[in-house]
Amino acid sequence: MSAPVVDANIRPSQSSTDAVALGGSAAHGGRRGAPQHRPSVHDSEAARGVVFAVLRRIEGYLDEETVALDKAPNFDLKASNDRKSQGLVDLNQAMRRLKSSDVNQDLEMRLQMFREKLAINLRKIRLHLDAVREITAMLSEAIQSAESDGTYTRNIGPYRSAL
Repeated sequence: MSAPVVDANIRPSQSSTDAVALGGSAAHGGRRGAPQHRPSVHDSEAARGVVFAVLRRIEGYLDEETVALDKAPNFDLKASNDRKSQGLVDLNQAMRRLKSSDVNQDLEMRLQMFREKLAINLRKIRLHLDAVREITAMLSEAIQSAESDGTYTRNIGPYRSAL
Protein backbone atom coordinates (compact mmCIF):
# COMPACT_ATOMS: atom_id res chain seq x y z
CA MET A 1 0.00 0.00 0.00
CA SER A 2 1.41 3.31 -0.94
CA ALA A 3 0.19 6.70 0.20
CA PRO A 4 -1.16 9.01 -2.49
CA VAL A 5 1.16 11.83 -3.49
CA VAL A 6 -0.28 15.15 -2.32
CA ASP A 7 1.01 18.56 -3.23
CA ALA A 8 1.69 20.43 0.02
CA ASN A 9 0.45 23.73 -1.42
CA ILE A 10 -2.97 22.40 -2.45
CA ARG A 11 -5.46 21.12 0.04
CA PRO A 12 -8.53 19.38 -1.32
CA SER A 13 -10.89 21.35 0.94
CA GLN A 14 -9.30 24.72 0.19
CA SER A 15 -11.45 26.88 -2.00
CA SER A 16 -10.37 29.98 -3.86
CA THR A 17 -11.96 32.20 -1.20
CA ASP A 18 -9.94 30.41 1.48
CA ALA A 19 -6.76 31.02 -0.49
CA VAL A 20 -7.54 34.73 -0.75
CA ALA A 21 -8.32 34.90 2.99
CA LEU A 22 -4.96 33.29 3.76
CA GLY A 23 -3.13 35.95 1.78
CA GLY A 24 -2.94 34.16 -1.53
CA SER A 25 -5.09 34.28 -4.60
CA ALA A 26 -6.71 31.65 -6.71
CA ALA A 27 -5.24 33.24 -9.83
CA HIS A 28 -1.73 32.80 -8.45
CA GLY A 29 -2.20 29.18 -7.47
CA GLY A 30 -2.46 29.90 -3.75
CA ARG A 31 0.76 31.93 -3.61
CA ARG A 32 0.90 35.08 -1.60
CA GLY A 33 -0.02 38.16 -3.50
CA ALA A 34 0.04 41.75 -2.38
CA PRO A 35 -0.30 42.24 1.37
CA GLN A 36 -3.85 42.63 2.53
CA HIS A 37 -4.63 45.91 4.25
CA ARG A 38 -6.34 45.33 7.54
CA PRO A 39 -7.97 48.14 9.43
CA SER A 40 -5.84 48.97 12.44
CA VAL A 41 -7.50 48.95 15.81
CA HIS A 42 -5.80 51.22 18.32
CA ASP A 43 -5.41 49.76 21.78
CA SER A 44 -4.30 52.46 24.24
CA GLU A 45 -3.37 49.97 26.97
CA ALA A 46 -1.23 47.92 24.59
CA ALA A 47 0.52 51.03 23.26
CA ARG A 48 1.31 52.22 26.80
CA GLY A 49 2.40 48.69 27.73
CA VAL A 50 4.97 48.69 24.92
CA VAL A 51 6.33 52.04 26.09
CA PHE A 52 6.57 50.80 29.70
CA ALA A 53 8.38 47.63 28.57
CA VAL A 54 10.91 49.59 26.51
CA LEU A 55 11.45 52.02 29.40
CA ARG A 56 12.13 49.12 31.79
CA ARG A 57 14.65 47.63 29.36
CA ILE A 58 16.51 50.93 28.85
CA GLU A 59 16.50 51.65 32.60
CA GLY A 60 18.13 48.26 33.13
CA TYR A 61 20.90 49.30 30.73
CA LEU A 62 21.25 52.66 32.49
CA ASP A 63 21.44 51.06 35.94
CA GLU A 64 24.03 48.55 34.76
CA GLU A 65 26.17 51.26 33.18
CA THR A 66 25.86 53.65 36.12
CA VAL A 67 27.03 50.97 38.58
CA ALA A 68 29.79 49.80 36.23
CA LEU A 69 31.17 53.32 35.83
CA ASP A 70 31.77 53.37 39.59
CA LYS A 71 33.10 49.85 40.03
CA ALA A 72 34.14 48.06 36.83
CA PRO A 73 37.18 49.56 35.11
CA ASN A 74 36.93 47.16 32.16
CA PHE A 75 33.25 47.79 31.40
CA ASP A 76 32.47 47.81 27.67
CA LEU A 77 31.10 51.32 27.16
CA LYS A 78 30.71 50.82 23.40
CA ALA A 79 28.41 47.82 23.84
CA SER A 80 26.47 49.65 26.54
CA ASN A 81 26.10 52.71 24.33
CA ASP A 82 24.90 50.52 21.45
CA ARG A 83 22.25 48.93 23.68
CA LYS A 84 21.07 52.31 24.91
CA SER A 85 20.94 53.69 21.38
CA GLN A 86 18.86 50.76 20.16
CA GLY A 87 16.61 51.13 23.19
CA LEU A 88 16.05 54.79 22.40
CA VAL A 89 15.18 53.91 18.79
CA ASP A 90 12.67 51.38 20.13
CA LEU A 91 11.27 53.96 22.56
CA ASN A 92 10.88 56.47 19.74
CA GLN A 93 8.93 53.92 17.70
CA ALA A 94 6.78 52.97 20.68
CA MET A 95 6.03 56.62 21.44
CA ARG A 96 4.92 57.17 17.84
CA ARG A 97 2.22 54.53 18.35
CA LEU A 98 0.71 56.58 21.16
CA LYS A 99 -2.01 59.07 20.53
CA SER A 100 -2.12 62.20 22.65
CA SER A 101 -5.16 60.80 24.43
CA ASP A 102 -3.12 57.69 25.40
CA VAL A 103 -0.74 59.69 27.58
CA ASN A 104 -2.06 59.43 31.10
CA GLN A 105 -0.69 60.45 34.48
CA ASP A 106 1.05 57.08 35.02
CA LEU A 107 2.92 57.38 31.74
CA GLU A 108 3.90 60.99 32.42
CA MET A 109 5.22 60.01 35.86
CA ARG A 110 7.12 57.05 34.38
CA LEU A 111 8.67 59.25 31.70
CA GLN A 112 9.73 61.76 34.37
CA MET A 113 11.42 58.97 36.35
CA PHE A 114 13.14 57.87 33.13
CA ARG A 115 14.43 61.42 32.54
CA GLU A 116 15.85 61.46 36.08
CA LYS A 117 17.68 58.17 35.49
CA LEU A 118 19.04 59.54 32.23
CA ALA A 119 20.28 62.65 34.06
CA ILE A 120 22.05 60.53 36.70
CA ASN A 121 23.64 58.40 33.99
CA LEU A 122 24.71 61.50 32.07
CA ARG A 123 26.39 62.95 35.18
CA LYS A 124 28.28 59.69 35.75
CA ILE A 125 29.41 59.55 32.12
CA ARG A 126 30.53 63.20 32.20
CA LEU A 127 32.47 62.57 35.41
CA HIS A 128 34.07 59.51 33.84
CA LEU A 129 34.99 61.41 30.65
CA ASP A 130 36.39 64.35 32.64
CA ALA A 131 38.60 61.93 34.56
CA VAL A 132 39.78 60.35 31.31
CA ARG A 133 40.58 63.82 29.90
CA GLU A 134 42.59 64.75 32.99
CA ILE A 135 44.56 61.52 32.89
CA THR A 136 45.17 61.94 29.16
CA ALA A 137 46.39 65.52 29.67
CA MET A 138 48.73 64.43 32.48
CA LEU A 139 50.13 61.58 30.40
CA SER A 140 50.58 63.84 27.39
CA GLU A 141 52.40 66.43 29.49
CA ALA A 142 54.61 63.77 31.06
CA ILE A 143 55.51 62.34 27.65
CA GLN A 144 56.33 65.80 26.27
CA SER A 145 58.47 66.60 29.31
CA ALA A 146 60.33 63.30 29.08
CA GLU A 147 61.06 63.71 25.37
CA SER A 148 61.96 67.39 25.50
CA ASP A 149 65.53 68.57 25.98
CA GLY A 150 64.34 72.11 26.61
CA THR A 151 65.45 73.46 23.25
CA TYR A 152 62.01 74.59 22.17
CA THR A 153 60.50 75.53 25.53
CA ARG A 154 59.13 79.01 25.88
CA ASN A 155 60.60 79.90 29.24
CA ILE A 156 64.27 79.04 29.46
CA GLY A 157 66.51 80.02 32.29
CA PRO A 158 66.11 80.95 35.94
CA TYR A 159 62.82 82.80 35.38
CA ARG A 160 61.09 79.63 34.13
CA SER A 161 59.42 78.81 37.44
CA ALA A 162 58.38 82.43 38.02
CA LEU A 163 55.95 82.40 35.10
